[in-house]
Amino acid sequence: MTNTALQYLNDYDGGTADQKTLTLPEQPKTEAMPSNTDSVLQFLNKQDSVNNVKTEIANLPEPEEETVAPEDDPKYVEYYAKRMLPTPDHAIPFGPLPEPDDRTRFEKVEENFSFIDSLSEEEEEVLGQELKKSLLEGDSMRGADPITRLLSLAPPQTLLTVAEIFSKGAAGATDQLENGLTKLKDSGPLGNGIFIGIDKLLAGGMYGETKDPADLADRIANNFGTAAEFAETIPAVGTLMASYNRIVNTASVMPRRLRKGANKAKRELESAKRYNPKGAELATLESVEATSKAAREAAEANRELSTKMIREFEEKTGKTISKEVNGNLVIDPDAARKAGRETAIEVTERDGALFDLALGEDVITSPILNPNKFDGIVAAASDLQKQFPDEFKNNKTVIDNLFELTVNKNLVGGQQLIDVLNKYGLSFEDYVLTVVGSGSDAGKVLNKLSQIKRVKPKNIRDADDLGKKAREAGDFRKGVMRIENIRRGGLVSQIATASRNLTSGVIRSPLESLGNVMDSAVYAAQKKGTVQGGLELFSGDNWRGSFSNFKYMFSRPDVAQGYSDLILKSPELSKQFDNMYNNINEIQKLTGRGSGSKLDSVLTGMEDVVDVLNVPNRWQEYLIRRGTFFGELERLTKREYDIDLIDELNKGNLKDLLNDSSIIRPEGSTSFIALVDDAVTKALDVTYAKQPDIPVFRSTASFITRNGLTVAIPFPRFMFNSMELLGQYAGGASIPLARKISSIVVKDARGPLTAKDRQRITRNLMGMATVGAAYMYRTSDNAPPEYNQIEAGVDAQMDTTSVYPMAQFLYLGEATKRLDQGTFDDWFDSQEFVELFTGSNFRTGVGNSILEEVATMADATDLTSGAALGRGLGRTLGNYLSTWAVPFGQVIDAQRAAGFRGTEYQDIASDPTLGFGTTFKKELIRPLKQRGIGVTAEEEAAAPKAEYPFYPEGKERLRPETKFIGATITNRASSDGEYLMQYGFDWRDFGSRSKVPSIKRFETRQINNLMPVIVESAKELEEKFKDEYRDGSELLQNEFTEEEYVANKVRPYIQKQIGNFKAKIREISPTQGNDYTRALQTYSRVPSNFRKLATTDFVERYDRVPDPQNAEDLQTLIAISKAYKKSYR
Repeated sequence: MTNTALQYLNDYDGGTADQKTLTLPEQPKTEAMPSNTDSVLQFLNKQDSVNNVKTEIANLPEPEEETVAPEDDPKYVEYYAKRMLPTPDHAIPFGPLPEPDDRTRFEKVEENFSFIDSLSEEEEEVLGQELKKSLLEGDSMRGADPITRLLSLAPPQTLLTVAEIFSKGAAGATDQLENGLTKLKDSGPLGNGIFIGIDKLLAGGMYGETKDPADLADRIANNFGTAAEFAETIPAVGTLMASYNRIVNTASVMPRRLRKGANKAKRELESAKRYNPKGAELATLESVEATSKAAREAAEANRELSTKMIREFEEKTGKTISKEVNGNLVIDPDAARKAGRETAIEVTERDGALFDLALGEDVITSPILNPNKFDGIVAAASDLQKQFPDEFKNNKTVIDNLFELTVNKNLVGGQQLIDVLNKYGLSFEDYVLTVVGSGSDAGKVLNKLSQIKRVKPKNIRDADDLGKKAREAGDFRKGVMRIENIRRGGLVSQIATASRNLTSGVIRSPLESLGNVMDSAVYAAQKKGTVQGGLELFSGDNWRGSFSNFKYMFSRPDVAQGYSDLILKSPELSKQFDNMYNNINEIQKLTGRGSGSKLDSVLTGMEDVVDVLNVPNRWQEYLIRRGTFFGELERLTKREYDIDLIDELNKGNLKDLLNDSSIIRPEGSTSFIALVDDAVTKALDVTYAKQPDIPVFRSTASFITRNGLTVAIPFPRFMFNSMELLGQYAGGASIPLARKISSIVVKDARGPLTAKDRQRITRNLMGMATVGAAYMYRTSDNAPPEYNQIEAGVDAQMDTTSVYPMAQFLYLGEATKRLDQGTFDDWFDSQEFVELFTGSNFRTGVGNSILEEVATMADATDLTSGAALGRGLGRTLGNYLSTWAVPFGQVIDAQRAAGFRGTEYQDIASDPTLGFGTTFKKELIRPLKQRGIGVTAEEEAAAPKAEYPFYPEGKERLRPETKFIGATITNRASSDGEYLMQYGFDWRDFGSRSKVPSIKRFETRQINNLMPVIVESAKELEEKFKDEYRDGSELLQNEFTEEEYVANKVRPYIQKQIGNFKAKIREISPTQGNDYTRALQTYSRVPSNFRKLATTDFVERYDRVPDPQNAEDLQTLIAISKAYKKSYR
């Protein structure tokens, strides 16, 4: 209280205190109090009675501070919010500061929706009424539309579950983005610089920089929210999003009593118990130990049977595998391993049914040689002997009796046998390898027990076939494959590539998830009827399970990794594990890694370097694969077995799953191994790494890879997988539809839809919906004229060509728009279509240059033949060698991001000569220089500006730091250029075709200068033709759209104008450059037959061969050719 009073006095001296709020007691009479000279406190301190005064002051009531509203006080955030000013760092929110909240966004959303599962029937009814009321109220200006009314009929649990899935998806994605930005910021100077660049990019001059990963992640998410607001302008989408917002808002304002049971600590404990891969691993070990103990005890109790089986095996094979311990014959592990090595066989297709078994390894031995499995075999044989004693009363061996019991007697059913084996930790494959002596015997067992449905999945058979072909390849072919694999690994080693691949996966995953929702509905309709299929479409469990891959990718990747590894590291699934993770390592082994030669040492070192460079790419690939794999396996086991996969794994029931025990697997349902293989295939499919489905694609991809043709087509598997996918998106449903139609007359075509049929149908539906969305974007006002570009800010655009399949969908959206307008024929380019939809392999590179330059060499004559040959060989070899330098391109990108290199595109090409050697050298290093390799920043800055049609001010890389997240952002074309693009023109129509860089720059620059004149005239004609169309006949308007009519009139005019101007420019361009360049340009335009004639005359006239690098000789040849042309008229 004293301090408060003293403060008041200080305020009093300063004239700031409210003098009415404090009344001092009457003070002893002393000398007069000065008014201005001394402060009140100084005066009081001079008085003898100061202590008495202080005591009385201390007993006074605390003064009331003047109340200032927070929105009028500059120290509060509310002050700046009211005035719409930037908030300074020192500002604080009014009121007590909230407790720090360390929850993730996903956890917050999870808590917001946590009340769903704890609702009582009465509470659920209340909630349903509130949701229905909210939906049917509609917007303030209109009533609810039909879509909203249909949604109001759905169960409240379903509506909330769908809203929860989408909310969690957005929150989880933002959490993952924050984690990535945090790692980027903390990764060192370069990473921090990239983070700052992204922060500045998104500030865009409108906001302050966040300087914080969490805030930046929120800002990015809000930008996506802005895009969602645009989507709401589409009627159907707007309805759905408005309904979604009403559902979320209704849930958030429900009484707190509905959420009181959701205790955070309890939820965290329950989550930790449920998502516990390490606990599941421990439970699995305990379960395995329990079955092993049961097998040991049974074997001990049946010592006589055990001894008999050991002796029978030794007599049959001639191998000693036992020893005597305490008077009992037992398996000797060392002797058994030796016998195993000596009797091991590699299973191939020649072994018939053995090859069809779902074995984890190709090299097999008898399970009897495994001491752990031997006890189980004895125990299982004992159980069967007790169950069927009469069948063992003969002179046959135990193994033969088991075989007879299984194959020739109807005594042991398929599932019954499986359960007996599983009881002692044995698989069906262990049993078959124990009782059969050949592939034909295995075939008998498999035929007899066909209901078990355990055969090697087709994908594993295909992988085995590829491995076999790779092993059988000659050393030279193996070496070529290995070198090519190193090069291909380098091609995808950039961080930008990893970012683009991750973006592609993020684009693809929701489409696959929505496909899963429809797949489950179709499956339910087939199994349980149309009504059940319709209900499944609105089932919360269906939606939750179909979108669980998002959770495992972005929110709980640790859970996906833990459970996926637990399952796939089982020996029975070793090949599936290799397909998921070790495909590259397996290929390296098959092509000679580890052979010990000097070449092997060099190549091994290069492979290790590429592996390190590919860490970012593998990280994103495994992130997507694990999330997809575990989410899909969880969905399939729920559908097929009606189980919660995580619960079963946590109970230690992995072996029951792997062995198809009746405890887990209902009779007649699909084998768990087959489900695992389907999930692996789905994971590989989403990352474009599976074997193509179409046989001709699969065999062609294999042929290209095995024969070194990856020089021309680096990634054939990606190319064919992408073609298959786009085919399914475009018309996949046509195949099952055609089969259904043919089944009317062809009985063999009848039957339910297969999994592949359902996939084709759902992908077709998804493709149509996505193309519709792309069409909406391409018809929006802000869409750039080029289909593969999207707006990236003011006068900026981002190239989507390398973000698969975004560019493909945008192309189809643009094609739909053009078809609707009637201008498709003017816009369509077959070469562009093939390049885009067969992948990026044909766009640039070795294969392309080979085809181009061979044609050039075949056409070349006289003095130009040397240059053509040098250009062909140099460009081909240069393009190939430049692909080895792709990893170093990151250094150039980093220099640009840091400001050490310019962002404008420069032309580093030098003018050619007609000599073979100089042309070859220039073309050899040209692809490297185009990547910035071998060119210093100073040399690049000194090079002339590159000239591009439609970019009169030049083309510039904007925000170069975003290259590391896979974005290529440039300035947009000029308004005149964009106008011409709308009529279907591109750079090929307006660009120079000269092969002399200086001339090409000059011609392109002149064309850009003329462009405004052409566009101005075209716009005047456009308005005229629009008026003509509107005044035209009804027949005219029915036959043509306005866009088509105007394009048919204006486009020829533009073509004629640019053609005339190009002709004039070509007449002027030979005056550009130095004497040699001008002579070369003129000489190259002389017809081939006259060039040849002039060369012949030159040799006869001067008795020497003309020097193609001498300007005077070229001028002489030009003069001779002109004279001949004139005389031959």
